[in-house]
Amino acid sequence: MERLPLFWRRGAAVWITIAAFRAPAAESPILLTFESDDAVELPYRERHGTTLAIVDRYATDGRRSLRFETPAWSNGLPEWPSFEFRITRRDWRGYDRLAMDMVNPGTSAARLAMFISDSTVPFRQGLYHEWVVPAGAWRRIEVPLAKLPAGVDRGDITVLHMFATRPPARWELYLDRVVLLRAGETSVPPSAAFAREVAPLYRRRLDAVALRLQRLRDARDAPWFATLAGEVNQLREETDPGAAGRHDPSRWLERLDALDLDVARAERLGGLAAQEAAPSADGALLVALASSMQKVLPRGVGMGVEPAAAIELHAARGEAESVQVIVTTLGQNLLRQVGVSVGELKSATGAVLDPARVDRDVVGYVRTRELPPYGAEHVGWWPDPLLNFLGPVEVAPGDLQAFWIRVRVPRDQPAGVYRGTLTVTAANVAARSLPFAVRVRDWTVPAVSPLPLAITFGPHDHPLETTRSEQTQWRREADYPLNVWHQRRESWADFLADYFITFDSLYHTGQPAFDLLVRLQQQGRLGRFNLGYWSYWEDSPDAEARWRTNTLARLVRARDRARELGLLNHAYVYGCDEVDRDHFGRVERAAALLKRELPGVPIFTTTYDNSYGLDSPVKSVDWWCPLTSRYDPERAARARETGRQVWWYICCGPHHPYANMFIEYPAIEARLLMGAMTAKYRPDGFLYYQISIWNSRRPITTGPFTDWDPRSWTTYHGDGSWTCVGPGGEPVPTIRLENFRDGLEDYAAVLELERRLRELDGGGVAAVARAALTVPDDLVRSLKEFSREPARLLRWRRRLDDVIETLPAVVGR
Repeated sequence: MERLPLFWRRGAAVWITIAAFRAPAAESPILLTFESDDAVELPYRERHGTTLAIVDRYATDGRRSLRFETPAWSNGLPEWPSFEFRITRRDWRGYDRLAMDMVNPGTSAARLAMFISDSTVPFRQGLYHEWVVPAGAWRRIEVPLAKLPAGVDRGDITVLHMFATRPPARWELYLDRVVLLRAGETSVPPSAAFAREVAPLYRRRLDAVALRLQRLRDARDAPWFATLAGEVNQLREETDPGAAGRHDPSRWLERLDALDLDVARAERLGGLAAQEAAPSADGALLVALASSMQKVLPRGVGMGVEPAAAIELHAARGEAESVQVIVTTLGQNLLRQVGVSVGELKSATGAVLDPARVDRDVVGYVRTRELPPYGAEHVGWWPDPLLNFLGPVEVAPGDLQAFWIRVRVPRDQPAGVYRGTLTVTAANVAARSLPFAVRVRDWTVPAVSPLPLAITFGPHDHPLETTRSEQTQWRREADYPLNVWHQRRESWADFLADYFITFDSLYHTGQPAFDLLVRLQQQGRLGRFNLGYWSYWEDSPDAEARWRTNTLARLVRARDRARELGLLNHAYVYGCDEVDRDHFGRVERAAALLKRELPGVPIFTTTYDNSYGLDSPVKSVDWWCPLTSRYDPERAARARETGRQVWWYICCGPHHPYANMFIEYPAIEARLLMGAMTAKYRPDGFLYYQISIWNSRRPITTGPFTDWDPRSWTTYHGDGSWTCVGPGGEPVPTIRLENFRDGLEDYAAVLELERRLRELDGGGVAAVARAALTVPDDLVRSLKEFSREPARLLRWRRRLDDVIETLPAVVGR
């Protein structure tokens, strides 16, 4: 017998005793089973309401399982109720996954997690994996062992630590058959007896789905509801306890979840159809609207759409502004060749806004395969790329297909309201037309970013251990995105400038792309760029000499060339990326030398000095850049008094409650960060480490459901990747990139109003202007507390535009 602890974080340990686990044969490596009456001894049957017990229920291997019960968390209870197995089969070499069966008979889903480690590495530094066991269901969890950190010895695995985090409800969970699997191997299916035992759990949920569907059919008899009813009846037959022995429950949960989702979507679509102001003649084509600050899931429930009556967009000259037109059907047939067109747009004075300035991109979808480190509301299809090359598309019944309607106002467009018609067409149903208006505001957005930017466009991939071999092979293929984009190098520079981004890299150790920088300067769209990356030198006799020969000489050459081309006033040098305080002395030594040799060129870093040089040895850095979560406005103000700048940045962090730009995060967060948050907290600039980490094998050539891999850095989705690659290497934007630019345009409105305000002598108009410039707390209260409602942001922005338009009569221009 081996005595083991039932661990509590922030509490005393509760010890359990696990019998020596059945020594599994090589061909059947079962780690844990709970058949013996004395397999577990519990000196404490209950601790803070949490218990472990071996019971005769929900066993997938034999007759017995381990029951783990824990109460809903409240103050005073442990935040992480947990238990830990120390296993006797230590050698996991050659195995691909750890599989285990869990049953949750309750009415709320249970989220759990596990650490796996060896005898020397602390378990919190081992493999971490989390999962959800849905309410009223059995789930087989598989933990990919490729996630084991390199420092964990696969031949000496000793710890499985399982825990919950602040359970929101009482949980009663059953664990059985913990088994190791080799690559390609699957665990044995549950027995017929187990299927009969769990069938009532599924039927309980199925009955609730069937009732909702019946109510929906009573309200609206759409043909495809009958199809759903047929699927409900089929699953009811399969989950009949008398028939369950003939069926494998492994797909019951998947089918039930799909049915639940389909019925929920039918409920939403039915409600939307009931609000239609002018439905299509045959009732088959349903058109709705959504803000450009929302992500509309193509097969989700939380649609965030509104009935389509009319569209009105507001934009300044030189600005791009968008809305989403959502197309779906309540019919049973595919909508074929669906597209959007816009007719002539004319103002009351007869001025025309060229319809060619109205883009109608198909919103594309990427498929996530696992829960990312920052969490997500669902795993599956997410909107992200805007497929500017794709023509008419098909829309399946119940799918929500978005079209990105983007107006790009010319810089010389007369102000006014331009009216016309937007029409949604399909080959097999009647078309639907909507009034479409664009109000062009009487001011002009600058051609360059209103906020200094330092952003890397440096395409590369990021293989994992599980993808390294295949991605190494892909790198030899001509149409691998990392290879094919070079064919459109100038197109990429122009495309990025459309989003205020200069073709640049924080990390290059060669020379800047001077040909493209000159091109942008000639276009009047050149922003800041990096002369090259720098770091400190180590403490060795010849290290400084080598640094001078290599790093310093390279930067001097770049400086000289930038001066020759008339670009030097746009240049900076970036280095010592996220260096910790142990190296502050070395950072200062290098920065001081750069300052002497490159006078007038700003020295820029993300070194982890949260005093921004005020309370550290690092005095020679000009531009400091903390994470948004480490940005202190008061300390930044003191640093500026000494001549420093304080920017901010995001990357793989921070996570919520701070704003970020992951694929699963609300689109509005990018716009808030670059607009309202920047206006409120006034960083001197924004830095982002990379916008082109691409792990897909091929460019996107079809859609709207694409095969583009949303994975970017490690297992994040979209971190370091705001762009995609289209046919022939052409640039493809994303919803996140659009909102990034829209936020900068909001900030441009703030700066324009401030400029005009400075020319006023005071009085009532000035007071109105100052009030409009205040970012309201109901929009942004802090960097952790902000609204995700597009209507609030638009109210603030349109108020800025309104006040700007009142000032030219007062201010001579």
